[in-house]
Amino acid sequence: MKLTNRAKWGIATVAIPLVAAASLYIYAIWPEDLFPPPETGVVLDVPSSWFDRAISAWYETKTDEPIVAIIRQDIQAEIGAISPDGKYIATGGSHIRDVAISSIAEKRIVLKLAIDSCTTYAVAFSPDGRYLATGRNFMGAIPHNESINIWDAQSGKLIRNIPGPAGPKMILNNVTALAFSPDSRYIAVSYIPQPNEGDSVHVFDVATGERIQVLHPSTDAARPLVFFDGGKHLGYEDRGGTFNVYNVQTGRRVQQISDYSVYALSPDGRYLATRSNDEQKLMVIDRRTGRVVKVMETGKGFYRLLSYSPDGRHLAVYSDDGLLLWDLPAGKIVRELKGNPYRVSDWIGFDAEGKYFVALCYKYVVVWDFKKLISTERNN
Repeated sequence: MKLTNRAKWGIATVAIPLVAAASLYIYAIWPEDLFPPPETGVVLDVPSSWFDRAISAWYETKTDEPIVAIIRQDIQAEIGAISPDGKYIATGGSHIRDVAISSIAEKRIVLKLAIDSCTTYAVAFSPDGRYLATGRNFMGAIPHNESINIWDAQSGKLIRNIPGPAGPKMILNNVTALAFSPDSRYIAVSYIPQPNEGDSVHVFDVATGERIQVLHPSTDAARPLVFFDGGKHLGYEDRGGTFNVYNVQTGRRVQQISDYSVYALSPDGRYLATRSNDEQKLMVIDRRTGRVVKVMETGKGFYRLLSYSPDGRHLAVYSDDGLLLWDLPAGKIVRELKGNPYRVSDWIGFDAEGKYFVALCYKYVVVWDFKKLISTERNN
């Protein structure tokens, strides 16, 4: 039986998508040694795409907010960091192997720093802008334990690998959080809980990779690690919802604050923004005494992410009610941000000078001009 041209086109219309889908599926499940990823440390240039700039421009026209860029990510990203000069954003996540470096000016991913296996679960820029650190999560069959990669933040060159604490037991080397000291000499690393009540937070010398301190007693960080008091102290929220403070020189825990959850430390280390475990209240407490100094009751949902502006005056909040900016001295919401094309994932933050405010929205990085946001404060 001879097929008509219409029948041929019908078969092609069905067959081509099926063949394409099957090819992608086979590629995805094919053994990795037949399609090996680039070696760790390879810098991959990402060509410019008119589509990326068009998608950013389209979203920007849909809002009256001072959005600088909406940068499309090719894989859903969950964690991020902005360089101190506000030029670049590094992103990673539980499904991401290579670290994506996005340029705010170009509104796109410009580089990928190759990692040969596992996923990127933590990223941090050093305050002096020299380094980018990435923390890795391993799969059971991966025969190495290079938990931390230190990169040259300007060139993307891999400088050093720092192994995890557990030797060949890869999953025990998984990293949950990273932070550089204010002078960029040291890096604090949180690993998943270690066996036999082992301590999870370690401090390394960036230049040598030498472990110089293990904080005790410490479990893994649920929220970002943060140095303060000029690097004398390190704080973080653990999985139980307690904010822990350590003396970095001695490695000993010197303070615990509980009965709250979701903490953000002010830039001067004096205050903690937090939420009540029992009520939907946003509060500010004195970090030294634990005394509540401000209660801001609003909203119907719980607070998920908090981030202080560099001057300590504003607090960015992601809650069940959306993405909000608080003026802390005034005790009121001054902006409700709705220009993000998708819900916020696990990171919001500012550059060191407070020029930009950034929210990671899974497949998009949204960058606002923070100065314009607060110079035109209003409720939307």
